[in-house]
Amino acid sequence: MDNYYKSDKFKRILQKYEESDKYSSGSFLDSEELTDVAEYYHLKGKDTESYEVAELALDIFPGSIAPLAFLSRMALLVENNIEKAEEIAASIIDKSDIEYLYLKAEILIVAEKPKEASEYLEEYFSDVDEDDKEYYIIDSANLFADYEEMAFAEEWLNKSGQSSTNEYKEIQARILRSKGNFADSEKIFNELIDSNPYAGSYWNYLAQSQFLQSNFNESITSSEYAIAIDPEDEEAILNKANGLFSLGNYEEALKFYERYKELCQGNDLSVITVTIGHIHLILNDIPSAYASFEEAIKTSRTRNATMIQIAMSVFDNGYIAYAYQLLKNNLPFADKEWIFGYAYYARCCYELGKMEEYPAALEAALGKNPDECKDILGDLYPPGTTPFDYPSLTPDHPKDKAGTQDDFPFEPMQE
Repeated sequence: MDNYYKSDKFKRILQKYEESDKYSSGSFLDSEELTDVAEYYHLKGKDTESYEVAELALDIFPGSIAPLAFLSRMALLVENNIEKAEEIAASIIDKSDIEYLYLKAEILIVAEKPKEASEYLEEYFSDVDEDDKEYYIIDSANLFADYEEMAFAEEWLNKSGQSSTNEYKEIQARILRSKGNFADSEKIFNELIDSNPYAGSYWNYLAQSQFLQSNFNESITSSEYAIAIDPEDEEAILNKANGLFSLGNYEEALKFYERYKELCQGNDLSVITVTIGHIHLILNDIPSAYASFEEAIKTSRTRNATMIQIAMSVFDNGYIAYAYQLLKNNLPFADKEWIFGYAYYARCCYELGKMEEYPAALEAALGKNPDECKDILGDLYPPGTTPFDYPSLTPDHPKDKAGTQDDFPFEPMQE
């Protein structure tokens, strides 16, 4: 959660809202402050109250940009409804307002049109007040970086004339990290930390960079600095959980994943819940694992993807027949952009002796994710064989493997 929502200033705003008659709040709070309250409730997992505050802001301040932009982003990111987000955004009267421009660009990015988003922001760049141009550049670069559209983030950052600012350096370091240039990225993050050692976000970026290099102990240490600054820093807690998991410290990792869930109520936490189930499987607590998987399915906004993630987890824990059934039932219905689990399905076919299914499963996996094929199927082929050579070298299946796999002691979950 942003530090603003933990500040004395916001606490006073929240207190005013919660202690007053709601429709008299207009005499105390403006539309931006009411929208801040709505955003806070959303971050706390109280979406019903969140919508109520935003609608109240519009009742008191009709046409106000802040609550309309908030409701548009809720439609976009929570409801996964791009059309509704566009409709709400269209009701904003002042289409020259910078917040409206950012909102329109964000909608385009989520709609997988980052080039159009960049062109849209560029179109209005000349209309921005000269004093605001640098902020516009940095905000635009940040927007693309937040959605991992680093080519466009770099394009916007290159427009900046203030390369010595922390805001510039932060985006620059994130771009370098995305390119795999970890050494230069970490150098910049450390410089930022030296300039402001109490900025938890810098420690979190450093922890993530260290994690990507498999420096798990260092990543955990950086996360602990961020947690010391803010014990409720969700990102730091997740970073530490991931580090602990990667070191095999599963019991401790479980505590931090559970803590992360407590702090992030209202978000789609299905991936985290699957990870918790995965840890329970590793620890041989099968009832708890199954309960976590059931919870992940019930709360997921992308149920099919969650089923596939569960299949990958149970596969990794040796429940091949169960994984096979889940993948067979769910992969055919995956979004066309989905690329995970196909090599797992091919491996299930191999392990279960279903070699008549293996060639088609391998072909589908190669078409979706060659890297996953290499990771999951590579040991079935001679060293040095590239994934695209696998079809000409279909491995022999050891007959004594068929039927020897452990089975998960529950009925397969259905899509």
